[in-house]
Formats: sequence, structure tokens, C-alpha cells
Amino acid sequence: MLKQRMLTLGLFMSVHTLMMSQSGLEGIIVEKYYISTDKDTLAADSGGYLPPGSVTYRIYADLKPVYRLQAVYGVPEHELRIETTTRFYNCAMGDGRSANDIHPLNLSHNTLLLDSWVSVGAAALDYQGVMKSEDDTLENLVRKNAKGLLLNNAADMGIPLSVHDGMRHLRYQPATQFYNLDYDLRVFEYQFRDSSSGLFSTRDGAWASYGGSVGPHPENRVLIAQLTTDGILSFELNVQLAVPDGGSEKWVARNPAKDEFTLPSLMYRSTEDNLAPEVLLNTMQPATAKPGELVRFEAKASDKDGKITRVEFYVNDHLAATDVEAPFRFEQKAGEKPLKVAATAVDNKGAKTRSKDCFIVTEKFN
Repeated sequence: MLKQRMLTLGLFMSVHTLMMSQSGLEGIIVEKYYISTDKDTLAADSGGYLPPGSVTYRIYADLKPVYRLQAVYGVPEHELRIETTTRFYNCAMGDGRSANDIHPLNLSHNTLLLDSWVSVGAAALDYQGVMKSEDDTLENLVRKNAKGLLLNNAADMGIPLSVHDGMRHLRYQPATQFYNLDYDLRVFEYQFRDSSSGLFSTRDGAWASYGGSVGPHPENRVLIAQLTTDGILSFELNVQLAVPDGGSEKWVARNPAKDEFTLPSLMYRSTEDNLAPEVLLNTMQPATAKPGELVRFEAKASDKDGKITRVEFYVNDHLAATDVEAPFRFEQKAGEKPLKVAATAVDNKGAKTRSKDCFIVTEKFN
């Protein structure tokens, strides 16, 4: 069995029993990376395999600091399933099963940046995948594109790739290791474009990272897949993390057993529009205080099409506390200088909304 094989290889460490408050997976984030245009379709060597309006999704495992991604897996009790109602786009130029297979010299050519693959952090050989909103690098591969492609700037795809391409040059990216997935991975290969059904499924396989992978700090979001399709995308994921003390924990999409955890965001369907949560931050007393005095805050958070999973409180833009149960409250000592306090509400599908800033003003005394 795959599970036994992984135990032998040392990848799947003994499960360490943890309280939920200590668990390391904050959620699965689905980023709309790009929406293809007619120009992209006409220029691509795709033979119609990149229809206009195809959406490129990037999927990230959002981990707490210090935790590491070990594997995305399927076992008999928990199917690993990624599916589209049509098929996944795979570029003929430098096509790869994993991001590590894509040579960086080809990234500025054609539509290779939209290729479908799995990963444990990389977006190409020697390139780390980061969310467009967190891309702080100046290099931009789209602006170097030989055919002037990937220039769509429609509002519903977020930040245009010509502004931030989600690619950070970083040598020695963790390699993606595969276990018992040879046939299943054909769905991500150009040569099988006509015979693939658009379904990746396993109950006895995994892609994994020796030693574990971490994302850019402090967010620690690890890119685990990029998928391009003009169909409806859905997935059910199971992931294993290395915990700071040397143990591990398993997260499953359905029916968690003892020592397993689950989150709603491990399951996804692209047709389900997700409304962003709402949040309002109020002080429970006047926000003028003496140095060292506690000021109490309460965040009123709601979600019209789901539920609030947590509220994060920030002081001067640094995460200070997280509350997972209403009423969402936070206390902060006044300092010698004014402090800025804000709250971010997170819903069950990973959408986030930040409140307006509140300020603690220090009283002046003679």
C-alpha cells in the first residue's frame, strides 16, 4: 500500500496528536491567476486546447509559520480528486507534470505560464510561486513575452500578470516527488490531450516534498497546483504537514478519523460564487488611554453565503491575535505612541475582508 511505502521512506512521520488551536493549516486559497483572451488562443500552439475565457487557477496551502508541507495525497479512506468538466490546458512548449519540469528559458514564450501542473512550492525550475498580491519582485516575464501575450487586465481576474506575475526567482526549489501516480498524471501532459478525461484521482498516490516545503514568510503559503481550464473546476484535497516539534498532522477533505483534521476549503467548486465577509471593528471603550492601559476591541463579522472561521487582529499591520469564535474580541495595551488596530475576517472558503483602522491615542499627562 502507498501508506506503508511512504512510512518506509520516512515521508509520512508518526501522527502527533494536536489540539485544533495548535494545528498548522489555515486554509486552501484559490487564486484566479489569469483569464485567456482571443489573442492568447490564436497565438498558442494549442489547436483549440486553450479556448478564450479559460481560467488559470493557482492553489495554495496556507500554513502557519514554521509548519512545512509534506504531501498532497490519496489513500483508500480519502480520495484525492481534481477535476474539470472539460480538460486541462497543457502547453506544447516545455510541458510538465510538475512545475519543476518547466525550464525558465521558455517562460517568456507562448502561453507556457498557463500550463497545468502540480507543485510543492515551485512555479518553474528556479522560480518560486507567490500570490500576485504578495509578489514584490520587479522582474516580469509577461512584459518579456515574445508574442505580447497574457495581457488581459479584466477586473474579475484581479491583478494583471503584466503588473505582478506571481513568479519569484529563487534557486534550488524543492523537487516534487511522485508516488504511484504515473498514469494519473497524464491529465497534465500535452501528449495525452485527446485521451485525458479531465479527471485526476487517486486513492493510492501522492506528490510530496522531501524535508517539507515552506512558502514566503510570514504568510507561509505553499503553491501546490496550477490548473487552466474553460470548464468547471472542482477538487477534494488531503494534505500532510510537518509540525514544529518533529511530528506531523493530516488534513482530509471528508470524514476525518481520529488524529485527522478537516476544513471546508479542502473542497472547492468554481461555480460557487463566494461573497466576501463583512467586518466592523469597534472599541468597547474610548480609544484614548494612558500608557500600559488595556483597550478592548470587538469585531462584528458576518458572511452572507457561508460562515466566519476566524478574525485576525493586527496592530500596526502586524498580526497580534486570532479569535475563532464569536464574539471576536481583542485587548491591546496603549503605548507611548498611537497604535493602529485593524481586524480581518476570514470565511469558510478563505475570502478575507479587512476592517477600517482604529487608533489608540495615548493621553498626555503633565
